[in-house]
Amino acid sequence: MATEAPAIPEEPPQWREVFRGRRGRLTSGLLLLEALVAIQALVVATIMPDVRRDLGMVELYGLAFTASSLATIAAIPIAGHAVDRFGPRKVLLPILGLFAGGLLVAATAPAMPVLLVGQFLEGAGGGGLYALSLGTVAKTYPDRLRARVLALLAAMWIVPGLVGPPLGALIASTVGWRWAFLTPLPILLLGWFLIVPALDLVPSLEQRQMAMPIRWSVQLMVGAGLAFTALTIVRPWALAMLAAGLVIAVPALAKIVPRGTFLASRGIPASALSAFLLSVGFLSMDAFLTLMLTGVRGLSLAEASIAITAATITWALGSMWQSGRAQRIPLPRLLLLGTMMVIVGEAIVASALSASVPPLVAYVGWALVGAGMGIAFPTIPLATMRLVAPGEESAGLSSVLLMDVLGVAAGAGLGGGAVAVADSLGAPLSAGIAAAFAIGFVALLLLAFTGRRIAPGPV
Repeated sequence: MATEAPAIPEEPPQWREVFRGRRGRLTSGLLLLEALVAIQALVVATIMPDVRRDLGMVELYGLAFTASSLATIAAIPIAGHAVDRFGPRKVLLPILGLFAGGLLVAATAPAMPVLLVGQFLEGAGGGGLYALSLGTVAKTYPDRLRARVLALLAAMWIVPGLVGPPLGALIASTVGWRWAFLTPLPILLLGWFLIVPALDLVPSLEQRQMAMPIRWSVQLMVGAGLAFTALTIVRPWALAMLAAGLVIAVPALAKIVPRGTFLASRGIPASALSAFLLSVGFLSMDAFLTLMLTGVRGLSLAEASIAITAATITWALGSMWQSGRAQRIPLPRLLLLGTMMVIVGEAIVASALSASVPPLVAYVGWALVGAGMGIAFPTIPLATMRLVAPGEESAGLSSVLLMDVLGVAAGAGLGGGAVAVADSLGAPLSAGIAAAFAIGFVALLLLAFTGRRIAPGPV
């Protein structure tokens, strides 16, 4: 295993460096695909009510999102190992094919079950792109440029956050929701056109006969599906379902992630656990912020969405700030700084649960959370890139990406379970949301300790 490169007190690279020559073509293609996945996720969330009206079977509505998430969980470790074993050039086309196939199946779906198949394929393609994209960054860009590329990838969510929902509404109200699944296809083709000629920049290493974690990935997907579904059901038998899901998922997860992940062993194991805790800490509040602002503080949905937009912008700004200092400040310190900003920001947001606190305070707190996430979130994969052995970059990163996705689902699921339990007990909505926020605080406090271990030695 490689060791983390020491922080070097040098000037940060110019942004234009990542766009020079053929590497610039690769950068443009990766950014385009990142923006496409972002826009598509937000467009689908917007058009789903129209999809439900046309296809019926409202009981399957939530599964349209669950199917995509579970496919992402299964695809990330498989794609990560495939990129290392066969190279990104051979893996890119099948991944794009999965994504395009999912779009076509969803666009032509005659019934909701078929749409679920399309969403599953699309989620698998999106998870594969996630692993391939960061793996290619680790293999192709020198360490001094990686933070800049990660910051640009984060910035690709700003415009989609602004135009995605209205674009989805426009498509659904004019040409129909099916076109929302067809319009990304030319952009997907353009991304392929930009990336493929530049993939020979990836160093050629001897192919390794590494085991593909297909069995464990599928087992993890099934167990995670049972566990996360059980979290939303307030029934005694849901506890048995949760236990069954954990019994299935945890052993599979242990086979996929590096040994020592659950104990936060120094290096990549600690990075993987830190990614999980950061996502839990963020999503347990993010998933319920608009519910708090509308259901507790009485704001309109349009007013509440301003907080989300503001955090998207501060996230990108935080990532850009981090990218200029990742070579000069030890990464554990950057992660701790971002974590503390998120903790303080979430405490400010939580204070707005009280009617005596102006709702504007929540906007300020959430903007601070976004800036903290912009610093902390890219620091974790960047630390992993400095530690993975040559030829194993994508597999090493896939464990961190997988734990990130699991943290997203766990944070939203645990928070949703807290709200559901409070409602079943007759408690006010504010009590359930406060419990969801508390889950996030616990995760972030744990992160403050595990984050110090993402580097191999003392900081």
